[in-house]
Amino acid sequence: MDEKLKVLAQRQAELCKVFSNEQRILITWAIDECNCTVSKIAEAIGSSLQNTSQHLNLMRDKGVLASRREGREIYYRIIEDEAVQNCQVVKSHPSLFTQKENYHD
Repeated sequence: MDEKLKVLAQRQAELCKVFSNEQRILITWAIDECNCTVSKIAEAIGSSLQNTSQHLNLMRDKGVLASRREGREIYYRIIEDEAVQNCQVVKSHPSLFTQKENYHD
């Protein structure tokens, strides 16, 4: 297999791990609406500051988010747009992901 494909597959696997957590998906949706501070993100997703900060740090370390400091506040923004667009499909078209429930008998 082509080495470039292996590298792409590895990157995809890393991104899938990032988005395999419900809180991180909620964080992504919150940040997509605005470049937010940690406290606003925590409030939006209903989580503690400490827990939210841990998720944000992981997402930043994996290259999904970038942060900037303004005084005492840290603002986050999305830098991995294509990966985030995949998360937005679920939010924009929830019926696509709940239809399979209709097939259970």
